[in-house]
Amino acid sequence: MAIGPLIRRIQPEKVGTSLFDSYQYPSLNINGIRSADVGEKASNVIPTEAAVTLDLRQVLGTDYLRQIQRVKDHVVAQGFYVIDRNPTDEERAKYNKIAKVTADRGGYNAQRTPMDLPIAKQIIAAVQGATKEKVLTFPTAGGSLPLFLFEKHLNAKVVNLCIANHDNNQHSENENTRIHNIWESIKQLSAIMMME
Repeated sequence: MAIGPLIRRIQPEKVGTSLFDSYQYPSLNINGIRSADVGEKASNVIPTEAAVTLDLRQVLGTDYLRQIQRVKDHVVAQGFYVIDRNPTDEERAKYNKIAKVTADRGGYNAQRTPMDLPIAKQIIAAVQGATKEKVLTFPTAGGSLPLFLFEKHLNAKVVNLCIANHDNNQHSENENTRIHNIWESIKQLSAIMMME
């Protein structure tokens, strides 16, 4: 028996009173799960292991190392023996549930630049002067950019100019940017480069 892929429209999960409020919270995303095979490669073999890749989105005030530890603590609370390497034969014989948990090196914390800083106000004015669109500023938005490192090592504040349309299917099939957005961003970036 084969069941085709389950297709459903994913609704944004909201932990705040609105989607924007939800951006103020850290998140845990499941990027992929793998165990055995499906379709033409499927067999009646019962898999002995499964693998998952997680993405931990940070927000200001969270420490990425602490968030990794919280995931490990949760796995332990589910009854797993947690290690960061392949288990030995002795460990396999001793523990019924083993989880190998590894974290990519190079994680980082979130960064946020206050929009009331003089440089931020200058950038907002430059962008506003280059477009007919209303300029909206938000204190935080999701994204995996290592902006924290600029602040940590260079003591520099960072302002990120988003050019993508709100419905661009970011990080999924048919990711897109409207041509209008590209032309607008060229004008806006030119205005920023001309700032004194």
